[in-house]
Amino acid sequence: MKSKINSTILGLIIGLFVPVLSILLAYVVRFQDELSIKEFIDSLLIYRVYTKVMALGVYFGNIVFFFLFIKTDLLKAARGVLLATILYSFAIMVFRFGF
Repeated sequence: MKSKINSTILGLIIGLFVPVLSILLAYVVRFQDELSIKEFIDSLLIYRVYTKVMALGVYFGNIVFFFLFIKTDLLKAARGVLLATILYSFAIMVFRFGF
């Protein structure tokens, strides 16, 4: 069982989906009563804070799984989460600075 979980691809998939889920969780916890999801996304774009929210979702969401995989000795899965974090970081830099 451990060998199926310990793969770079699974870690990459988890690392790509967890930030989206953490941003949606922040929306549900804080803004669901006030804004619809479309209004929430529009306000992120209008106030130009989407890169900051995206960065918080990536770093705080992925750090949990990265250290969880390290602690349970699933190093290939941790490598996948780290790869997803690097890819998101590059995308954030492109959105933020317009490379």
